[in-house]
Amino acid sequence: MGFELELIKWLQSFSTDFLDSLFKLFTIFGEEESLIVLLGFIYWCYDKKIGELMGLTIFVSLGLNSAMKLAIARPRPFMVDDSIVNLKPSTSTGYSFPSGHTQTASTTYFSLYYLIKKKWLLIVAIIITLLVALSRMYLGVHYLTDVLTAWVLGVLLAYFIAKKVKEESLLKKIYKYLAIASIVGFIVVIVINIISNTIITFRASDFYFDTEALAKMLGTLTGFSFAILYEKKKVNFTNIKDPIKNIFRFLLGLAVILAIRYALKFIFGIIVDTEALVDGQYLKSILGVLFDFIRYFTMLFIGIGVYPIIFKKINI
Repeated sequence: MGFELELIKWLQSFSTDFLDSLFKLFTIFGEEESLIVLLGFIYWCYDKKIGELMGLTIFVSLGLNSAMKLAIARPRPFMVDDSIVNLKPSTSTGYSFPSGHTQTASTTYFSLYYLIKKKWLLIVAIIITLLVALSRMYLGVHYLTDVLTAWVLGVLLAYFIAKKVKEESLLKKIYKYLAIASIVGFIVVIVINIISNTIITFRASDFYFDTEALAKMLGTLTGFSFAILYEKKKVNFTNIKDPIKNIFRFLLGLAVILAIRYALKFIFGIIVDTEALVDGQYLKSILGVLFDFIRYFTMLFIGIGVYPIIFKKINI
């Protein structure tokens, strides 16, 4: 760990306002908003099947990442060494190992390469994942081993699903098992964390800190699994080649998902302010985690499963 801390300090020794802004820009490629934009375009406008397999790969990867973070519970570099500056506080909640941004980027862009099979996409995938990994260390929020492990996990998972998981019958079983496992896993995580934070001296902020990321990812996995099953049975939309209609599909879809994301965050935030939790507020902290699960479930279920109904209703 000593070498890794020194590496981060060395990177931050070059810090300037320009480089800070540049690396904050690079890290966006591994963030939720970028994922929504790219996956939405692929699924609604380009190729539904590729979008489906990308979504499966990405969300399974993120679920695995969140579970590993909670199990290993490695503090972030700026938590260990006060001389390391956290240059991006908004993207450094939760634990450090492995890097969620790097794993998201590697899973997303290598999945795109394996599924579309264009050589230039391999170059794009390598460059983007390298920049994201470097940015996470420069920003002081991850170690070298965090980003390397995340990169390997993302690439391997992207390769496996693209090459081995294609048959509809197998996919249908996977979605059913994922939905069940995600719900059960969410309940188990809640129970385990309640037990580890005794009710008498319940550390509400610690409970939420430990559980937030995994709750969001399990909500995402559950919502995605139900959405795909629902879309195949009730909607079954097709991709089209009309650029005007595709632009409309894409922009309206983004508006729907972002509206759900921020509206539910606002509504749930009125009920539970997760940034102001104090010891003993076990009910509020549990509600906060439950609301995170529901919010991400709703985003995925409506965006992937329900929203495409509009394509037929208004002929786009």
